[in-house]
Amino acid sequence: MEIKDKQVVYHDWESDHYDDKWSISFDERCIDYAVGRFRRAVPDVPRYDKVLEIGCGTGFFLLNLAQVGIVGEAHCTDISPGMVATCVENGRRLGIEVHGRVADAEALPYPNHAFDLAVGHAVVHHLPDLQTSFKELARVLRPGGRMVLAGEPTRTGDRIATQFKRAARIGVKLAAVVGGSDRILSEGIDVLPAEQRDAAALESEVDLHCFTPAELERLARAAGFTRVQIHTEELTANWFGWTTRTVEGMLRPGLLPERYPWWAYRVWQRLFAFDDTIARRFLPKGVFYNCILTGIAPC
Repeated sequence: MEIKDKQVVYHDWESDHYDDKWSISFDERCIDYAVGRFRRAVPDVPRYDKVLEIGCGTGFFLLNLAQVGIVGEAHCTDISPGMVATCVENGRRLGIEVHGRVADAEALPYPNHAFDLAVGHAVVHHLPDLQTSFKELARVLRPGGRMVLAGEPTRTGDRIATQFKRAARIGVKLAAVVGGSDRILSEGIDVLPAEQRDAAALESEVDLHCFTPAELERLARAAGFTRVQIHTEELTANWFGWTTRTVEGMLRPGLLPERYPWWAYRVWQRLFAFDDTIARRFLPKGVFYNCILTGIAPC
């Protein structure tokens, strides 16, 4: 399959259980996280009238921003029909009308200057043609409109995170040897029907890029964005985050307490505060995991 077809197949399969997999919610915990990432880039503008999210997934970024009034009219796109449908349905359950369209980020189906704000979370590293996608974002924003892209992995941060994922996998497997695989480990994708198993196996192929902060900044400037800024965050918080996510993904459902996501979030908050107030003063941008990019569309 071509890479875009793989993206569709994999993310359509993920759309039914993506929120559970990544512990996504639309309550205080994830509202605080989403708004925190946005306010890192845009601390001062209270509301945008017409907003587009590209690569919307299940709506984590768009809907949590909408719940605090940052988003007025909400539009979402994704190359995956399943993700668009889930985002729209999540919005309906929250009382938020979302106008969803299945679309490729390289050819957005909107006229020039249609939006005041364009956002994305953990999407750019999936896009094959980055230059064209950034130009499309600039095209659909009104002159002076804002772009905010968050959740993009840095190259060095991803390499470090990989070591923590590996250590977590080893730890869970050792626990399974002691406690019994049937009691500890999830059944994994081997028990899925063949079609779903093939879709799940594409996970390692759909993440296409990691970036240095300077590379993301150059992409935005090349597309015509001005006042480009890039922030990075999460060092120890990310190490903890990837360790817990790896463990969660390997354990049999029901083993972790119901309040576990809140406990993990509180620990993450404390580590994030350390990263933000201390580690950022001494370490270069590129060693942190998450990039947040913002810029203003050309006038």
